[in-house]
Amino acid sequence: MKKTCLLSLVVALLSMSATVAWGQKRVDLEGIWQMCFYVSGAQDAPSTLRAGNTFKILSEDGHITNFTVIPGKGAIITGIGTYKVKNNVLRESMKKNIHLPMLDGKENDLKFTLSEDGNIMSVKFFVKEDTQGNVIDAWHYETWRRVEMPAEYPQDLVR
Repeated sequence: MKKTCLLSLVVALLSMSATVAWGQKRVDLEGIWQMCFYVSGAQDAPSTLRAGNTFKILSEDGHITNFTVIPGKGAIITGIGTYKVKNNVLRESMKKNIHLPMLDGKENDLKFTLSEDGNIMSVKFFVKEDTQGNVIDAWHYETWRRVEMPAEYPQDLVR
């Protein structure tokens, strides 16, 4: 009887532990993301989301690569490192970042929200100081759109 109760208790505790661990919200950010900007033709006109030239690759194995396409010249890698996602925080551990060198070798938490069925990611992150120690104390905001593969090759694509 005691063995049965003890076994039941162990199974219940393991089930609860698994539920807590698995119950954390799993967010799928793997893939390629393109930085976008909200632009408007006039001050009071509604803005639209337009694609930029910077991309973020979040690989399945936890690596991150940021790169920027320079029209007519090619592309450059602007950042490399690793990442983890927990709840609504994307923690980047940048090995090297030429755009924001103050993040080199540091962990940077990007708080994010997803919209449009998980295809638009709005992020904000805090930068305390620059590489010389000058105080910045500012939040930075970015908008990223997931890059999807179309069902077929676009006829009007210029390569």
